[in-house]
Order: sequence, then structure tokens, then C-alpha cells
Amino acid sequence: MNSTRVPRLAIAVLAVVLASGCTKEKPPEVHGAVAVAADAGAPEKTVTITFLVTGAENGYLLATPEEGGARGGAAETLGAWVANEKHCPGPLAADGAAPCPDAATVALSTGDNANGQAISSYFKGEPTAEVMSRMGYVASSLGNRELDWPREQFLANAAKGGFPYLAANLVAKDDDGRKLGLLPSRLVPRAGVKVGVVGLAAKKATVTPMPGRMAGLESVSEEKAVYEAVKALRGNGAAMVAVVSDGCLDEVPSWLEGHADWNIAFVAARKCDAPAPVSVGATKLVYPGRRFGSYARVKVTVGVPSGSVRSVETASVEVVAGPTAPPPDAKVKEMLAGWKSKLDAALGDTIGFTKTGLEQESKEMASWLTTSLKERFKTDVALLNRKGVRQGLPEGKVTKESVYDLVPWDNQVVIARVPGDALLAALGNVEARVAGAKPKDESWVDAKGAAIDPKKTYSVATIDYLYLGGDGFQLNKADPKPEQTGVSWQSALIEWTQGKKTDEKKPLESVLP
Repeated sequence: MNSTRVPRLAIAVLAVVLASGCTKEKPPEVHGAVAVAADAGAPEKTVTITFLVTGAENGYLLATPEEGGARGGAAETLGAWVANEKHCPGPLAADGAAPCPDAATVALSTGDNANGQAISSYFKGEPTAEVMSRMGYVASSLGNRELDWPREQFLANAAKGGFPYLAANLVAKDDDGRKLGLLPSRLVPRAGVKVGVVGLAAKKATVTPMPGRMAGLESVSEEKAVYEAVKALRGNGAAMVAVVSDGCLDEVPSWLEGHADWNIAFVAARKCDAPAPVSVGATKLVYPGRRFGSYARVKVTVGVPSGSVRSVETASVEVVAGPTAPPPDAKVKEMLAGWKSKLDAALGDTIGFTKTGLEQESKEMASWLTTSLKERFKTDVALLNRKGVRQGLPEGKVTKESVYDLVPWDNQVVIARVPGDALLAALGNVEARVAGAKPKDESWVDAKGAAIDPKKTYSVATIDYLYLGGDGFQLNKADPKPEQTGVSWQSALIEWTQGKKTDEKKPLESVLP
């Protein structure tokens, strides 16, 4: 790592000086940072705070059926928190205080809260915000999918959730950036002490959402961002500090190593491909799970007023439904019943049938999604991205809700006129999923087997996210004035599937090319 480091935090405790029969306070020593201001006359005691951390919830508010029972669910998670962790649910006060005066739990998320399961994504995340408010979340780091809907929807959801989104490593450089209301950290009272939380966005946060939605923000290094945030929290009396990040756990050592004096209790982040250590120095690294299928319990004991971390105990707790599990939270169940009723009215219709189901990464799934666009809009090619599908299609009836579970994005179909050389460049993108063109040996051919002509122009049906540059496709450079169909990706897929009239005798997989 670079040898030039951010100054380390030095936590200085006020000294007690006895002179002339009286006690005087010596100002805290500062070594390039601020000190924890402590009451020199107060005896040292210990306080334990329990952090309850979830991540990548993706709007999976309903328990997922599994063999022999069910897993996950927001009501089930909150039920476990109340029964097993002594959590006090309910909306927080303006300063982050819990409804119960003796509360000693802090609920956090690493981000990507709302876009995924249809019960959340169809209603643009509003149900998740409402439920997370009831669950009493203190803060969430800014996930790379938080801006999948327009800014106005993000701000409305944040207000309904009642908690801030934290991204210390994203700095507002103008009014556009400031309007998102992101904070570097939050300080909340619990059990008589101040608890500090720092949030980090993923490195890809400024490029993953629809182009323009992260306007006015620029990235700074995690090391510098965390240093500044912890410095501010300690200066305001934080007895302990935790970090939640939408980044990868394996990236944490690159900015945390060598900074034991920051005295961070733990960092919670997502699990990516590379292995990650269980700790960096005394700081624990925690994976919170995803989709409300589990949560991380982190018990942090600190000395007060010194602010020294005495112990950090971590555990991963699975959320299961069943007769031996704690009862789900009744209030959340009531909320979800109302949203589910609305969802069934909007998306309950059966549109087809699949005997085998379609795996998320299968050729059949790619064929279904792309062929439906190509045939629906009668284009030469349909182009989609691999990561646009969030899960597989279960066997049995296919409903409109099934489509929204698979494709939760707020995207419209556009038709671009693309020169062959630009199309070949797009087809070479590793994220590409295509109908109307296929590789033959080392070249690409069209649906009739003729080689794609770099000088010919092709009609391409795609989604606005990819047209505007998502995943590196940049079709807008090839055609600055595409046809805006005004049709959502989901609507196009639903319409095509309905038209095939699939059933048990003629399942969906049998009509795919």
C-alpha cells in the first residue's frame, strides 16, 4: 500500500492533575486528530451495544418457501430481533434515539435495500421503506442499486424510512450532489453513550445507476473518507464506531491496515469473489447475509468514558420460519398483507407455464428475454445484459409477478439504429445477451447466418439503461436519436409471453429458439 498515510487518530483521555488540594482538567492531547472528551472525575464503566446488521435486502420482504419450511422475511427478522436480541422496534426520534429509553440495539444495513422482489420493486421501494421504518433502522450505506428509480423516488423512500443513507467516500461537488442528502456518518444515543456509524458506497456507485442519477458526486479514497468521518465522530463524543459498506469485505484491508488507532469495532460489507480475513487488527470484518435470510449480530463492549473497545463478539443468525421460531412481527405482517393485496390485484394474472423452470444464467433464460424483445418490436437484434436478471424462473405457472421478480428494473425499451461495427463492439461485451445474432467460429452472424456487415445498419431493441451507457454498451454514441417506445421491459416480456399461450402441454421452454 502507498506509504503516504492519513494521520492516525490518537484518542487521548483527560488527565487528572492534583494540585493545591483541587482537581484541574488538562485539555485533550491532539496528534493530527481529535480526542474523546471524557469526564475526568467519572469512574470507568463498561457498556455493551448490540448491532443488528442486514445487507442486500433487495426488497425480499416476504419469507421464501423452502423444503420443510421457509426462510427470511422482514416480519420474521424483526420477530427474531425482538425475541432474541431485545430490540425495540418503531420509528426513531430525530436524533436517532429508539422508542424505548433503555434500548441497547442498533439496526444497520450495508445497502441495496429495495429493488428485487416484486412486492417492493413494483411499488418502487415504498413498501421496503415503510417496513424498515417499523424495524427501526438507524442508517444504511448507499447501495449501488438505491438510485434504480429517479432521485425523487429515492428521496421519498428515504423520508418514509426515517433513516439517512451514508457514503463518506462520495463528496458533493455542487447542488446536484447535495440534493441527494447523503451523509458521511451518523451519531445516535444508546444505553447512555453515543454510537457512531460511518457508511461507504461501493467503488462502482457512481456508474451503476442510470446515467445522470449520481450527478454532482465524486469519489474520494475510503482511507481518507473514514479518517475524516471517525475524526468527526470522536470529536462529538462517540464511545464506539462501526462502519457499514456496500463495498467488498476483501477490499477493507487496503484502507484499514495500519490504523488501529481509529479504534473501529467492526466493518460490515458484502461478500465478493476474493476471500477476506475475519479481522484487520482488532477490527472484526462481518458479512450480514442478504435478502433477510440472515443477519449479523455484533456485540460491542466499550469502556466509558475512555472509549476503548474491550470486546467484539460476532455471529451470523439465520432467519427461519416455523413452529420453533419466534413469532413474526404482527405490525410488519399487517403492512405486508396490505401491499400483497395490491400486488395480487396488479400482477396476479397467469401469463404462461414452464415445466422445468429457467435457471438464472441459462441459455433458455437469455433466449426468453431477448427473443421477446426482438419479436415484439420486429428488430434485427435484441440486446440485454447478463446482470439484468435477478433470479431464476420457478417451474409451474408464470405470472406477471414472476416477471417483476426476475426483472425489477425501471427501464423502458428503446430501438436504436446501429452501424455494424458498433454492433460488433457491443456483441463483444462480456455482459451481452443477444437475440438475432450469434457467434460462428470467431465471427458474428445474423439470424440468417450471414456475417454481420460493419458497414450495414441494424435495428437493435434494448433498454434505456444500456442505451445510455450502462455496463459499457454506449449505444447512444452510435445513434443519438433512438425510437423511444414508452414500453417497459416487463410489459414487453409479459405481452410476448401471453401471446405464446403456453401451458402444461406446450410449456414456455418448448417455444424458445
